[in-house]
Amino acid sequence: MRSFHDIEVVLLDLDGTVYEGSRPVQGAAKAVERLRSSGRTVRFTTNTDSTSPAALVERLAGMGVPAGEGDFLTPVVLARRLFEDLPAARVLAIASPAVRDHLPGVLCGPGDRPTHVLVCDPSYGAAYADLDAAFRAIRDGAELVATQLGRVARRDDGEHLDTGGWVRLLEYATGVEARVLGKPSPEFFRLALETVGGVPEHALVVGDDLDADVAGARAVGVRSVLVRTGKGSRAAAGRAGGEDGPEPDAVVDGLADVPDLLARPG
Repeated sequence: MRSFHDIEVVLLDLDGTVYEGSRPVQGAAKAVERLRSSGRTVRFTTNTDSTSPAALVERLAGMGVPAGEGDFLTPVVLARRLFEDLPAARVLAIASPAVRDHLPGVLCGPGDRPTHVLVCDPSYGAAYADLDAAFRAIRDGAELVATQLGRVARRDDGEHLDTGGWVRLLEYATGVEARVLGKPSPEFFRLALETVGGVPEHALVVGDDLDADVAGARAVGVRSVLVRTGKGSRAAAGRAGGEDGPEPDAVVDGLADVPDLLARPG
């Protein structure tokens, strides 16, 4: 097994890795504490696109994991950075109220012509009218921007349609390819490292998704660990069965095993 003793920055996925739905993964809080106490920098890199970093701080605090808003990188954070750098941007957002509140000053007002359409998690109650407005704006020249392309979202009661289905629908209807902000976008992982002054050679991505976490890490030259929680159990089974796909540098049962993995000598 490849050595991880030289890892300085750990980029942790959230849903499926630190928690599953509303329940923390067993041993996750202690694992984060051990990673931090070992002197490593921990950041939470998540495709969560239904809420703001402030809400994620509260969610983790309730699970015994202290964090500040600056400890998170989400596609919503990237969207805010992107649009704030474009003074003329007027954004039509398919997004929850919490996400819209995180994008002050850039959302379309009455009579504005959208320059961008931002598609986020539609589970807040998005409807046909929202999709149709997005379709019409894109056909009128607005750029299609997607927070992420996940197919399936796992919640306490099982699997649900994720953002990717809505994005693909709009791509199909308009003939336009979306710009994707979240994992596995190399831009996402590069920004995560840039914000902590980390370098790929000494960074590690830990997550439960082969396509988002492992493939994204590989694209920027970062090592990765797949956990068998969340989507990871199915992904690990697929690898064992010989299915093609991105290869993690290690597979562990859960986040609780990661500190020991990193402590092994080279």
